[in-house]
Amino acid sequence: MSNTTAPQKIAILGGGMGGLTTAFELTSQPGWQERFEVTVYQLGWRLGGKCASSRGANERIEEHGIHGFMGSYFNALPLMSEVYAELGRAPGQPLATFEEAFLGSNFTMLWEWQDNGLKPWPMRAPANDIPPTDGAAYKGVQTAIAAIIEEVSQMLTLTPGVPKPVGDCIADLLGKARQQALSVPMSEGPDHPLVREIKDARTFISGVVSAINHLDPKIAAHADTLRQALLTLDFYAALIVGALSDNVEVNGYDVLDPENWTDWLTRHGIHAATLRSPVVMTTVNICYQSPNGDTSRAAAMAAGCFLNWTLRSAAYMGSVIWSFAAGTGETVVAPIYEVLQRRGVKFEFFRKVEALRLDPNDRTRVSAIEMTVQATLKDPQAGYQPLIEVKGLPSWPGRPHYDQLVEGEYLRATGIDLESYWNGWPTADFPHLKTPHTLRHGVDYDEIVFAISLGAAPYLCEALIAENPAWGEMVAKIPALQTQAMQLWLSRDLYELGWSEPLDPAKNELALSATYFAPPNGNAEFHDLLQWECWPKDNQPKALWYFCGLMPDYEAPPPFCDTDYPRRQSERVKAQCIQYLQASIGTMLPKATVRANNPAGDSNSLDFDLLVDTRDGGAGEARAQGVQRFDSQFWRANIDPTERYVTSPPGSVDSRLEAWGSGFANLVLAGDWIYTGLNVGSFEGATMSGKLASYALSGAPALSTIIGYPTVPRPQSATARPHAPPPVAAALTPTRRVG
Repeated sequence: MSNTTAPQKIAILGGGMGGLTTAFELTSQPGWQERFEVTVYQLGWRLGGKCASSRGANERIEEHGIHGFMGSYFNALPLMSEVYAELGRAPGQPLATFEEAFLGSNFTMLWEWQDNGLKPWPMRAPANDIPPTDGAAYKGVQTAIAAIIEEVSQMLTLTPGVPKPVGDCIADLLGKARQQALSVPMSEGPDHPLVREIKDARTFISGVVSAINHLDPKIAAHADTLRQALLTLDFYAALIVGALSDNVEVNGYDVLDPENWTDWLTRHGIHAATLRSPVVMTTVNICYQSPNGDTSRAAAMAAGCFLNWTLRSAAYMGSVIWSFAAGTGETVVAPIYEVLQRRGVKFEFFRKVEALRLDPNDRTRVSAIEMTVQATLKDPQAGYQPLIEVKGLPSWPGRPHYDQLVEGEYLRATGIDLESYWNGWPTADFPHLKTPHTLRHGVDYDEIVFAISLGAAPYLCEALIAENPAWGEMVAKIPALQTQAMQLWLSRDLYELGWSEPLDPAKNELALSATYFAPPNGNAEFHDLLQWECWPKDNQPKALWYFCGLMPDYEAPPPFCDTDYPRRQSERVKAQCIQYLQASIGTMLPKATVRANNPAGDSNSLDFDLLVDTRDGGAGEARAQGVQRFDSQFWRANIDPTERYVTSPPGSVDSRLEAWGSGFANLVLAGDWIYTGLNVGSFEGATMSGKLASYALSGAPALSTIIGYPTVPRPQSATARPHAPPPVAAALTPTRRVG
């Protein structure tokens, strides 16, 4: 046991959002320096985990994928508000305030399959006056249902052509629903009067949906808009009826875990046309729920996770989406790092965790952490300085600061990727790095926070998996999938490329979709980010498109000694991206096609000559033609164990361990893969996990302040493994965790 008068040494393994939030919460407590000594150990040269971004050629912002906050991130948005308040940038500095860094938007574009093709379905949600700086306004099911009622009311007001009988029926329903949602406790469940009211109304509305194409000619002119509104209404009705009928207010969401989301919606009477529409697909698409990452298969998601996420999404703060005013690294990760560094948190970069070892005499605790030191510093006293400044904005470089590293020139010359598990590093040329660096319990750390992605657990936690069956069950039942991403810089703007829906820049409306052609079915246009990049005047892009999605994953990855694997996977993504652009771009951007820019040509394929090539303008260098120009764009295969996206298939939530439920006395867990109550891979889930990890170590923050963490005990495990109850906050001390 460590000295009771010395600060407890906390080793946080992994600098993603789970680890960073843990550090933030631990160091937000009064007098924390007397209680804790916090060190974050990070692979490579940058923080952020799956949300890490950096700068490439022309200071381009290059991401792991599309990132932004939902308005329902009741924990992440307020946390970032606290970060910016403490950051204290001077007025006039780039992104000086939370309000400058996070921009609300209420527009999304859905795409619906009709008449053998995708058709646009623009969606505009009403803004509200709930500030994004305090998630306490969210009280669960009641808040979500009340928000849905108001959204439906405003949606129907703006929908032309609503038949009077339908309008009267819905208006009567909404009037009763407002009063009943507030006056009757949600705990009434299936006996809640809303259940009967909605069931009666939807029987009538369902008939209208079926007969929509046979309406009066005056109404038929608005048939598509009306049909979309009624499908949305039917979807919301299924959510409300289902939530109340299954009484999630009393029973919680976890009891629905074994059921698939489509089966659950069908059980609660959703119309067949609604189930085929994109309005139901948004949650499973943005949460990447295709089995094995294969988007040709129907999405599978635990019904409780689907319902919880979707209800929360309806109860957004201010706006449905909060986009980042710069890259994720600049808007989110660097500010957290700067605040934590000022507070006194230590950061050890270039530390690759290799294994957690158990005490041979006491198998209940982790006695050692084996690491590879990937690089050593020329000036250890100064520490590694990771950031660069681009247009006044602290940013992350695309490669390490080689000039700070003893091994820097070799790493620069070889281009070894220190974030890759398949990099073959360190080589025999650097024997001083070949000997594992071992942290010892009671010497280098007292408590560990394992905040590395679950995808790495089979490699790093073999001893834990062998000792504790719950770890093996968790790894087996919670898939961690590969993803792929690309970014395109184009010489024409959104509308010159053929985007059809007018967007209001005053409302920060963005071209953002999650239901386009798969596999990268998510896409977004972020031309506002170009202001932070450095392009020559004669070669400036006018549009910046992001695409992101899953990548089929049926084969086990090769051994880490196969150093050619990352190149092969990168080439795989490149080929898939080019094929995708050749086959799919014309529907969304018809003026970006070959035919649109030539007398004859492909009407679906991107005209690759529209890509802004970073190589253009070089002295004596021929301009690349056609598909060759894709070589200058950005794409990445997110294949490493630490980059894989954690999904929530039916039956998986029961296998998630709690922050305090690792089964080992000095090991706390953090990451969007642990049990948070939300249980969906997301920035919000990772934020919640960091708060829970801090609570497990210190008793703060109080569980009641972690918005969305269940007050209902977890159901008994299907495997008869008892779930670990929350430790009692009063029993937590600076030197011992109870749980």
